[in-house]
Amino acid sequence: MARDLSAYLWLLADGFGPWEATAYPDHEHQPRADARLAAIAQRWAANRRASAEEVIAAARAEFPDFDEMIGGLCR
Repeated sequence: MARDLSAYLWLLADGFGPWEATAYPDHEHQPRADARLAAIAQRWAANRRASAEEVIAAARAEFPDFDEMIGGLCR
């Protein structure tokens, strides 16, 4: 869902949670930016600003088998 904490903060600020990030783009959720979470991301990860789409794409590139790995741990 995100490569690191900074990316995760920006993902949340853009209105995406863990489920929405893993289901993206095949979900019905209409993400809305959250000003309070954006302020937190700005404070702790200002130099790492990325859109939710960028965060998700980078995480999928780095961890292409994430869903399968998590599914395997749950069985």
